[in-house]
Amino acid sequence: MCLVFPNLYALLLAVTISAALLLVQDSSAQAAPAGCKNIPGDAGWPTTASWNQLNKTVGGRLIKTIPIGSSCYKNTVDVANRKGDIHVYNEATCDNVQKNWHEPTFHDQSSSSVMQTYFANNSCNPIHVQGDCGIGSYVQYAIDIRNDQDAIAGIAFARKYNIRLVIRNTGHDYLGKSTGFGALALWTHHLKDISPVIQYKSNHYNGPAIKVSAGVQVSEVYNYLEKQQYTAVGGECPSVGIAGGYIFAGGHSPGSSLYGLAADGILEMSGIFANGSHFTASPTHNQDLYWFLSGSGAGGTVAYMSSVTFRIFKDFPVSGVSFTMPYAGILTEDEFWPVIDTWHSITPDITAAGAYAYAFYQQGYFQIWPLFLPLNSESEALNLLKPVISHVERLKKTHPKLTYNLTTSSYPTFNTAYKALFPPLPSGTFQWSSRLIPSTIIQDHKSDLSKTFCSIFIDGATMVEVIMNPSLKASRPVAPNSVLPAWRTSIINAVVGKPYNDSAPFEQMRADRKFITENWTPALEKLVPVERGGGAYMNEADAEDPNWRDNFYGFYDRQLAIKRKYDPEGLWYAKTAVGSEFWAEDEAQRLCRVQEGLGDYGDMGVLTVQ
Repeated sequence: MCLVFPNLYALLLAVTISAALLLVQDSSAQAAPAGCKNIPGDAGWPTTASWNQLNKTVGGRLIKTIPIGSSCYKNTVDVANRKGDIHVYNEATCDNVQKNWHEPTFHDQSSSSVMQTYFANNSCNPIHVQGDCGIGSYVQYAIDIRNDQDAIAGIAFARKYNIRLVIRNTGHDYLGKSTGFGALALWTHHLKDISPVIQYKSNHYNGPAIKVSAGVQVSEVYNYLEKQQYTAVGGECPSVGIAGGYIFAGGHSPGSSLYGLAADGILEMSGIFANGSHFTASPTHNQDLYWFLSGSGAGGTVAYMSSVTFRIFKDFPVSGVSFTMPYAGILTEDEFWPVIDTWHSITPDITAAGAYAYAFYQQGYFQIWPLFLPLNSESEALNLLKPVISHVERLKKTHPKLTYNLTTSSYPTFNTAYKALFPPLPSGTFQWSSRLIPSTIIQDHKSDLSKTFCSIFIDGATMVEVIMNPSLKASRPVAPNSVLPAWRTSIINAVVGKPYNDSAPFEQMRADRKFITENWTPALEKLVPVERGGGAYMNEADAEDPNWRDNFYGFYDRQLAIKRKYDPEGLWYAKTAVGSEFWAEDEAQRLCRVQEGLGDYGDMGVLTVQ
């Protein structure tokens, strides 16, 4: 169940820039090392007066970060002050935070919190309270963006004072892109404009479309369009911001086997460059920028994105199937694994029917939930799973205690099916790696697939398989785009993970992260190297993948050239984003250049855009 916390935002606004009036600039501060962004304590860090002026410029909506877990700590250290503590300890508030720490909606109302808590560097962990609460890797300040002028002011401030700048909406982020120590965040969450349905006309597309602002979330789009008898390619999690890192990185959906990825439907987009100038990009205007943004990752890689216009589709009925089979103490893993082989053998048929499915399995439990089949009956949906059901029925003859639960359902609209079949999942409970598995591996290299997946499974992984095929035939992209080519032949987005335990020592969670990177990520890459159609969906991949440029991007040299063209200074940074190899954090968490090559801003004469 998604919970709403109306008082959280009020609490954050209450702790705004006015708190900074207590701060005193440290006269003994040293300059940041050459090539590094300023952080609190550096001589170049903005003064109290500077922050106060920015607050006035943005209408009093500059928010000073106090981590939402701080109510569980007796002392919260203000790293920008270093001369006093912020006292926000409150047992009742702490109890509420602890109960809802893994609810996505609890975090998406925060200007600083992240759903994947590993990337907060265990700061102010409300589940395992130790010592003082410090800001960790949270942003230092955030501007509650309400218009383009707010964004322009924030960009100019970050440039002037040489501080880290990030863009964030909901904090729904598996790779730590929307946070960073010492950063100023452009928080887009309250930009909620959705246009009426329009009949878009161009040389590339004629049909229904909508324009949405940067803060609009998937559930808001689905609810709005259902009333108009339309739907869209959007994510499974209702809290995802549809017009941010989701759509710009590709964006898969329950409709992806029918209509492709979200990026395939982008018609045009608007944003602001680092020099404060506005731009639009479409298949006919700033074509290279359109190509880049339609598949190369977060908009914050080259610009601040304010809106996106994308195609939509007539609504359709959906049939669903759910299958669950607990087998602990009944089947051995050797007896269970052929069920998975059978499951894999039918995945090409599932996607060929236009369906989308999730499979979850870990030792002792197997679940297909849901199989989501548009434009077909329950019996047709059930028939797709018949080989798996028949296999399990054969096992029951020799294992009479084995049981399974099978349900079918039908829905008149996409959104009613979506709400019933994709309930909100908890956040921050796993650490992941992933790989896109093409049909050729499933059909021609079955033994390799089985051995690799079984080895990872026996190693203790929770396996999540997202079944879809956003082929070029299904996707019909509006125009050429930079979507990772591996998507086009992929049948399985295989996600493997270890639980993230907030109560465990953080060193153990780091060790788990390292284990995934050193063992499961290379095993998946060996199974499906890039040369055999492999790759990884950049939004659900291993954030520490050393080969991220090859695995996340299909045209990296061209993508980097466009990044350099439109962001020659390298203002925009996000972990594993295009161009991020030129930066690294030092021991103090400063973001520092590690290679030359991004050039100087100069007069921005390279930007001949309108």
